[in-house]
Amino acid sequence: MVSSSVLSPPGTSPVALKDSAGLDSTPPSSILRARARNRPVSTAQKKLPAWPLLALLYGFPALWALGGWGLRFVNILSAGIYALYYYNARASISINRLLGGLATLWVTLIVLGYGGVLFPEFRLRTPMSFIMPSGFMQNPLVRDYMLPPLAEVQRPWGAPEAYIRPSAPFPYANSWGLAYTLLTPVMLACLLRLHSIWLRIALLIGMALSTVPAIATSNRGMFIGLGISAAYVLLRQFLAANWRAVGTGVAAITAVVVALFASGTVDNILGRQDYSDSTGGRAALYRATWKATLESPIIGYGTPRMEPSIGVSMGTQGYLWTLMFCFGFVGLALFALFMVCTVAGGARVKTTSGYWLHSVPVACCVVFIFYSFDIAQMTILMLASMACIRSIRDGEGL
Repeated sequence: MVSSSVLSPPGTSPVALKDSAGLDSTPPSSILRARARNRPVSTAQKKLPAWPLLALLYGFPALWALGGWGLRFVNILSAGIYALYYYNARASISINRLLGGLATLWVTLIVLGYGGVLFPEFRLRTPMSFIMPSGFMQNPLVRDYMLPPLAEVQRPWGAPEAYIRPSAPFPYANSWGLAYTLLTPVMLACLLRLHSIWLRIALLIGMALSTVPAIATSNRGMFIGLGISAAYVLLRQFLAANWRAVGTGVAAITAVVVALFASGTVDNILGRQDYSDSTGGRAALYRATWKATLESPIIGYGTPRMEPSIGVSMGTQGYLWTLMFCFGFVGLALFALFMVCTVAGGARVKTTSGYWLHSVPVACCVVFIFYSFDIAQMTILMLASMACIRSIRDGEGL
């Protein structure tokens, strides 16, 4: 007797079919597979690849076994997945929509930066802090995670007063400065793409107000990074013979530099070196990191290690040194190759907003020497870079 389920139309559920004897009859697996192959696949399903999610699931045991090394790799991989998802989500995430999301991150950064300026001693009490044993809370690292501060309050010996450096939503003021370095060019790109005059005015006011917490961080590297971005955009305008933009850019840069010197900002930032020789300390740390890496040049050490003579962990104070110490020269070379390919891949942008977005990976080629990238900063870098590359390949107007 031939089962009616075999002869049933493709849209009929096999579990609901019965043969002539009234017994349940399920089609053979080969027939089910054939029906699955013939079933139409939606456009959205075709766009997104499966391997990013499956790599995390199948690779989880290996990542766990790799310890600290694995954790740092996952941070990089996560930022890569965000960028890959954005690249494939052309129909749902436009460039303007991406910029809107990054603008929300920038607003959060500035609001919390003002919180650090106005309430430097305040700590947010997270839900976990209520159940964490008091003994654990004595550890400074655990305390900063359970009760995150709004600012770093530094009191170097001999300083007339404490240095209040906004840091939230990050644990360190340098992390805040790096995020500001990467997001400010993104906001300038957003400004150029806005159609509403009121939104443009609001963003301009916000950018002017953002200088207060930015200056309070006294980050020299932040100003270096912003200077590189501005110089790069100015160079692109010059090469494109946009003389009006070149003149406006030169005037704006000159006004900012004069204001920084006239307001005493430069003197205040450099004056911190009189009480805290961070430059000399970094140089000694970099030398120690280099010597240690020569002893494990292929795979590195997986995680930073304390250098007792300096009092700071090797593999910190710059992502270049983190990659070199934790992943060896091989890991550093791979990241350097990625940065070169990223800069080259997005270099054919043609608009001013595109120049500003592309200035993010360009500046990162320098600031990663003395700034450490966490997952948030890495994600900003990856998304800004991917926006340029996707726009070039798909003609999205950058």
